[in-house]
Amino acid sequence: MFGWLDSFKKDEATEKSMSQLLLGEFMYDIEKKNVQTFTIPEDSKARGKLINMVKLEVFSNYGSPSHTCIYRFRVHGSDLKSIQPSTALGV
Repeated sequence: MFGWLDSFKKDEATEKSMSQLLLGEFMYDIEKKNVQTFTIPEDSKARGKLINMVKLEVFSNYGSPSHTCIYRFRVHGSDLKSIQPSTALGV
């Protein structure tokens, strides 16, 4: 799963760019409950950053060559106020 965050280019403070970061690689366990939670690893470069968009890539669907069914995909995070100012982008 990838995340994008808004940032300003160092050479042009007025021109916005998007930076993409790997949030982590996760595996759904078909033997467990259908609702599973995955946490961004502690050593991820995305920790403490303001992510405004995520991208979910599915690499395997337990053998189905034709389709993937995702019924619900939820993303939870922390309020910007709870992020330390020194680690948040643009602050």
